[in-house]
Amino acid sequence: MQSLTRASDRRVDIPDRPGIFVRTPFGETHVVVDGDPGASVVVACIHGLPGSSRDFRRLGHALTTRGACCVRIDMPGYGKSPPSKALLRTPAQRAAFVEAVMKARGHRRFAVVGHSFGGSAALVLASTSTAVTAVALVCSIGTVRHRGLGIPNGITAAMGTMSSKSAAAARLLAPATAFLRQTMAALDPRAPLLSDAAVVDVTALIGGIDFADLRRAARNVRVPALVLSGGRDTIVEPRVGRILAASLSSSPLVSHRFIRDGSHFLQRDDAVGIAHWLTLVTPSADPPLRS
Repeated sequence: MQSLTRASDRRVDIPDRPGIFVRTPFGETHVVVDGDPGASVVVACIHGLPGSSRDFRRLGHALTTRGACCVRIDMPGYGKSPPSKALLRTPAQRAAFVEAVMKARGHRRFAVVGHSFGGSAALVLASTSTAVTAVALVCSIGTVRHRGLGIPNGITAAMGTMSSKSAAAARLLAPATAFLRQTMAALDPRAPLLSDAAVVDVTALIGGIDFADLRRAARNVRVPALVLSGGRDTIVEPRVGRILAASLSSSPLVSHRFIRDGSHFLQRDDAVGIAHWLTLVTPSADPPLRS
């Protein structure tokens, strides 16, 4: 299946807009809001690891052209959001964080898009929250291990704990942290290499993944679901998307789009297609709690 976003459109940069800070029980969070907050369709976007709200600029633009509102969230410690004092290492904890952000913005009902690692929080949120109307999982972590997560999560959890304790432990773990840096660099070759502190954070977050939990979450998703896989994705291979789509057994509608020439950033490569799907399947949201 081909991308609905024209190649010429993908070459045009979408300038970012100023964001705002939202106060939640988890602390202040930076978000960028595209479109009218009172729109009938509202979409929350959860970026990958590492990543930021900027990863959804093109999708935000595509959604606003269809009359929707897009809330692009900088997760704690990424983009312009300060680290949270609360422990947010598991997908369930990050899902609760995203729901708190949307509630603070006044949205009772919303669709959710998760890219790459952010798909784990989107999947759990869609399986547990009655606020979610639809979910799109873009090149997402799935219910089985993918090539970009070559180190078992138990080891990465130990790496994060050990390397934060002493410089000697960090030196012993240098080969493994180098692997993680290379993997993260493959996500965005233009991004600077991760600092030691960022590596500790990444390993802790990856260590919080439990694939058995994600399989249970997938079985409990009861809203329309879109899974996107790219043939040129060097991080999450297409078979992970196929297995994830098949795992969504309780969803009333599962759409699996495989884009042969798509990269790991299908929210950019197929922004128009994702926006089209979201606005077609998402029921009108309740009016916001506040303006």
